[in-house]
Amino acid sequence: MLMDRRNFLRTATAAGLLPLMPALPATPAAAAVAAPLVNDFMYGLAVFNARLRGASSAENIRRDLGIAKDAAAGLHNRMLSDGFIGLPNAAGMSNTSEPFAQTIEQRRKTTQKLREAMRQKVDDLKEDLLTEDDIAAEDKVTTTDPATGPASPTEPA
Repeated sequence: MLMDRRNFLRTATAAGLLPLMPALPATPAAAAVAAPLVNDFMYGLAVFNARLRGASSAENIRRDLGIAKDAAAGLHNRMLSDGFIGLPNAAGMSNTSEPFAQTIEQRRKTTQKLREAMRQKVDDLKEDLLTEDDIAAEDKVTTTDPATGPASPTEPA
C-alpha cells in the first residue's frame, strides 16, 4: 500500500500543533440567526386562516406562512390576546371565536334563501321579457300590401 507523503505530513503537523492553538470562540448566536420578520399583514393572514379553518395552532401558522417556530408562536399568542382564538388544548389547537365555517343547518338555510332569491329573479325576468314582447307586439303596426291597400306610415311608399 502506498502512502501519500504530503497528506501524512499535513495530518502529523496538524496533530502536533493542535494542542498549541488557542481555543476558538463559539460563534455568536445573535449573529448566526436572523430575527424573524413578522408584520401586520402576516398577522392578518394568520387570523384569516384560523377563522377559515375554525381552529389554529402555532404549527399551522408556521406551515401556512413559512415562518420560524418562534415567530409563529408569537403570532399565535397575539391572536390569543386579541381574542380571535381561545385557549389551546393539549394538542396546541385553539378554536376561533368567530369562524367563517357554518354548521350544516346554517348551510341549508343559506342555500334555501339563495334558491328562493334566484327563483324570484327568474320570475321577474320572465315577466319583464313577456312585457317587452307584449309592448313590442302592440306598438308594431301591421303593414298592408301596397297592391291591396295603403302602406303603413313606417314603410316607404
